Amino acid sequence: MLLNVCVYLDFMSKVILGEFIFDSSSNLLYWGETELEAEPKVLELLAFLLIHQDRYVSLQELHEHVWAGRVVSDTAVRGTIKKLRNLLGDSSIDEPKYIKSLSKRGYKLVCYIADVVSTAPTESATPTGVEVELDLLQASGGYADVLQQSASIPIRSGRVPSLAFLLLVGAALLWFILQGQQDTPLFDEPPLSSQLIPTIAGEKRGLAVSPDGAYLAFIGRPNQSEPWQVYLMDRQNRDIRLLSITTQQPSFLVFEDNHSLLLVDLVVGNSSIYRLQLDNNMQLVGEDMVIDFPLISHLGLGREKGDWLINATDDIYSTLKLYRWDAGAEQLQLLRARSSVTEHIYRSTYSPSGRRLASAVLINGVEFRLEVQDLQSKQILYSEQTTNSINRLEWQDDESLIFLDDTQGLVLVELTSNRQRVIMEHAEEKIEDFTLAGSGQKLLILRNQSLSEPVFYELALESEFSTERIVNVPHALRMLHYAGINQGYFGVIRQQDQRMLVNYAPLNSNKEVLFVTDKHIEILEHHPAQNALLLQAGQQLIVLDLNMSGVDLVSTSQSFLDSHAAFSLDGSHVYYGQLIAGEWELYQFDRASQRSHLLVKGYRSIRETPKGFIAATGKGDLYLLDQELRQLKSLGHSINTEFISRWYVKQQKLIWSDFDLVSTWLNQLDLDNGEFQQRRFTYEKMRPRFAINQNGSHVLGYSLRSRNSNLYHVDFPSLSKK
Repeated sequence: MLLNVCVYLDFMSKVILGEFIFDSSSNLLYWGETELEAEPKVLELLAFLLIHQDRYVSLQELHEHVWAGRVVSDTAVRGTIKKLRNLLGDSSIDEPKYIKSLSKRGYKLVCYIADVVSTAPTESATPTGVEVELDLLQASGGYADVLQQSASIPIRSGRVPSLAFLLLVGAALLWFILQGQQDTPLFDEPPLSSQLIPTIAGEKRGLAVSPDGAYLAFIGRPNQSEPWQVYLMDRQNRDIRLLSITTQQPSFLVFEDNHSLLLVDLVVGNSSIYRLQLDNNMQLVGEDMVIDFPLISHLGLGREKGDWLINATDDIYSTLKLYRWDAGAEQLQLLRARSSVTEHIYRSTYSPSGRRLASAVLINGVEFRLEVQDLQSKQILYSEQTTNSINRLEWQDDESLIFLDDTQGLVLVELTSNRQRVIMEHAEEKIEDFTLAGSGQKLLILRNQSLSEPVFYELALESEFSTERIVNVPHALRMLHYAGINQGYFGVIRQQDQRMLVNYAPLNSNKEVLFVTDKHIEILEHHPAQNALLLQAGQQLIVLDLNMSGVDLVSTSQSFLDSHAAFSLDGSHVYYGQLIAGEWELYQFDRASQRSHLLVKGYRSIRETPKGFIAATGKGDLYLLDQELRQLKSLGHSINTEFISRWYVKQQKLIWSDFDLVSTWLNQLDLDNGEFQQRRFTYEKMRPRFAINQNGSHVLGYSLRSRNSNLYHVDFPSLSKK
């Protein structure tokens, strides 16, 4: 009933909807500080779409809830939807900014909806086990110890309070109530029994079964000191042999036929596809490079023999697209590309008949959408958006497919009923990878036996980035950053679906909770004089004022946000970049007035120096600017623009990281005399995300310990019959 919806929305208070603010307590819609005039029914419709933001709402549901107790025509309902679209300035049906409609499915809000900002718990909490994310899309999580002496930071009076913690709590509660019957277990208890298959010790990833089912290929290594290698297992007698290859970073194994194995050498800037030729005894007799791209995100087989599906980019700074490679004719064909520069088609696979195409799409770097298209009718059969990363897609048959969700586990999508259900959870051993065998009736699963804990250490800049000491912190903390107070640190703890930003004091081991969200957190910078912390939570920039116990929401638009925002020298402003209509623009957010204005176009990131500015272009090229933002000269260097890299300016020295998934480089440029220093680390020993102390003398880096992966075999009945 609509009454229940209103109760929940009152509970949530204010909500950011794209460029608007919706105040559910007074049922008012604002654009900036201007209240917009609208019919009550239009705002009731908006409220109902908001509370069901995770799914499409049918026309029938709108009749039953928004127009409860009244009989109106479908035309009247559609007319109200049109009024709401006009109110939001949502004029394009093909590329809607706020309300998307799908035939036979209904309507859904697709605009940016504000992140969670919560008051932190005031009592000690004892989080239970959660998973660690180790790919490029996530890098937080773990087991948390008892959180002691927690303090809360309310939203500052007078600032936009639309990111209140109750917003997503209320929405989540109602969503679970409404979705409860759809998430019933697929199988009777126990859901799926697993049989452990003995393999080599150490880390493993990437699974592929030969077409005849006789062999399983996987990628593994005993520990981080050893290179990744490809192994071949005889599934009948369990014999394992090593295929000695020359590739640096083998990924995405695919059997082209029973004696030909494809793989990707995944190196950022120079990714290549190799064909491994096997003889009748399954011995390696050939390794040939076939085609290369700046970056490849997935490799699969096409609909015809000799055709490959490749998700890749033709330029390291462009979006990921879908290509078809005709191996016989050695011809490349572009199959799919998105018009939006913030959407990447990073994984695609054909159904067994080749009549349907499933794709995973990365949106704005923080959200994911699973799409299934009928290739004959061009109709989208299924579309679902989530903040959880989709790490693998496998068709069981033409009506059902399974994907690996980084939070939930293995999820089955049934196209006939348009539903999805979790069929196997991560549990204590997180699912790393899976593949189907035996005509889709057998699962082979890789599970990580233990969490990979980070090892933090300090490097001295004056000694060419030499390691000075190991930083001992509780194993719950990730993404450490210097706090500058009593030799403390800021860190992130992941508890189930929540991320907690904490201030850790080594002297008494206390973890003071500062901020809670369900979005991925990046700690960007701490300003000691202002005692303010700059964060990125999802696509929202946030300033935590630790002195005033307040939160500033940096006013950004709906466009793609660069991940390298920074404070001004005095901490009164925040500089950030946005991609507007295909062009990078730099903005300045004034913390006092809570306003943003355009600084200059053509750059995506900037750092203020006592003499002017250093700015990075869209491709990361660095330029020296004067105080009037006029370009003086090129610095002859480029930063890495990925969100897990960092760059700082301290004491007239520029320090930045670069990486290619094989190596990480720490770089230092003296802005006065031009002296340049660089040190190379293996990617496993030094990740590109690092922090720097206030005087620029030390950096805080980390690596990840090795972990063991177990291989399991699972038999299960036909999912389509359930």
